[in-house]
Amino acid sequence: MRKRIIAVAAITAVTVMNCGCSVKKNGSSKRKDIPEKPAEWVVEQRKVEDITPLEGESQVYVKRDAENESMLRLVQGILADRIINNEYEALDLIAEYSQELGIIDAYSELKYKDTITYGDKKNYRFAQYCDDIKVKDSFVEITVDMYEGNKPEILNSTYIDLWGFDTKPAVSSSAAVKCANDKYKTEKNTVPELMVISGPQLVWRVPVKNDKIAEVCISAVNGDIVAETESVTQ
Repeated sequence: MRKRIIAVAAITAVTVMNCGCSVKKNGSSKRKDIPEKPAEWVVEQRKVEDITPLEGESQVYVKRDAENESMLRLVQGILADRIINNEYEALDLIAEYSQELGIIDAYSELKYKDTITYGDKKNYRFAQYCDDIKVKDSFVEITVDMYEGNKPEILNSTYIDLWGFDTKPAVSSSAAVKCANDKYKTEKNTVPELMVISGPQLVWRVPVKNDKIAEVCISAVNGDIVAETESVTQ
């Protein structure tokens, strides 16, 4: 079974499905008492300007966020003059680029997900979390060249800046299941998962029993169904 997202409510204007369980009109997930961002990091920081081109290349490839140029999205070059042999060393190097990536604390915000090997390349991928809540489809990864002795050469990020994001749900998990049941059926003793999706939005992911829909995302702020995941059987 394969899943694909068929509807996600983002910041831009989209239609959301109200299940009749709304608890408050304000859909904002920003905290009211947002502290200032730290101006220092726990490890010495590296700069993109310090990265040198790969062998045979004349320059370092750099891509920054379209809306926030201070956030690095992709860089290809020699990231450091040391080798990366495991996920711990990969995370240490990511932490050294935290300022460029817009990350406050790599060691608390990123959790090791997996290592993928293809050809002579190896990817160490880390999923983003906010207050130990998973951020859907957000990650940071480092690619090393095994042919060159595990030299780190690519840094790729979809990290989302969630500073000041409120992770305390106004809608309880049981209320989220009730909201899902207003449109679909759920299994007995269904346990929703609290997560952050694009927007960003704090939601409860609730599996449902339906021929076409596998799960729904219920806003943890106001109880609306903001996304559905279609089940596709092949």
